[in-house]
Amino acid sequence: MARAVPDSRFQQLTEHVDWFTPDDRTDRPALGAVHGRDATLLVEGGASAAHLSAFLAELATRERPPVTAIALTHWHWDHSFGSAAAGAPVLAHRDTAAELAVQAGYDWSDEALDARVRDGREIPFCAEMIRLELPDRSGLRIVVPDQIVDAERRVDLGGAAAVLAHVGGDHSADSCVVHVPGDDVLFLGDCLYQRLHAPEPLLTVAGVRALLDALERFPVAAAVEGHGDEVLDATAYAARLNELRQAADLVDARGPAAVDDAADDPELRELVEFLLVGAGARQ
Repeated sequence: MARAVPDSRFQQLTEHVDWFTPDDRTDRPALGAVHGRDATLLVEGGASAAHLSAFLAELATRERPPVTAIALTHWHWDHSFGSAAAGAPVLAHRDTAAELAVQAGYDWSDEALDARVRDGREIPFCAEMIRLELPDRSGLRIVVPDQIVDAERRVDLGGAAAVLAHVGGDHSADSCVVHVPGDDVLFLGDCLYQRLHAPEPLLTVAGVRALLDALERFPVAAAVEGHGDEVLDATAYAARLNELRQAADLVDARGPAAVDDAADDPELRELVEFLLVGAGARQ
């Protein structure tokens, strides 16, 4: 089933894949690295230069090949604001690049951040975590991706490869996954999560079903969620997707009554409640 987080924050998952565990104290997501004979691809730019630099230091002690690119799963600050620390090209979906161009143009003072919360361009949770992770933002440099992907891009690393593929989803429409063929590791980013940039967290039946369809083509031996404290094996990953599918089917068939059908399963009930928000059909 699921493998517990090791004592060390760094773990080699397979011959070609490394994992840096998430840290919910400042909402740091998981980071990844895919390495072949010649090059290393980073998965995510991290929440800050300090975050990504800590991962780079771990990679250096293990003499991984040079980092030649960073692949972003989506635009959210915690996955992208540390990219400058690697000094490498950034590969991302077209919409990720467009949103980060907007973010790069913002004033990041406390006053400006508070103003964006008030006018709805930022949510309070993210503002709080940004302050904790980046108390001094005077030197913040947001890297706008310069290698643009519309559907998918394969990155050859010498005896290994990684595929960045757009899958969408409710959390963020630009969401991509990174699949490592052969090793069959899938970095999911946050694509399975609810949308947070909304008046209330939500999922939609259509969004869940389209996302599940998009994920079907990837063979998976191990799956890494953006903020998951466990690496999911094939069985646990299939169960995770099945729970989303079950919740969508319940809401589609039963509407608000789906809450009662899911009453004995707290995780399923939470998904149902998010879906009912998205449908505007809560009890």
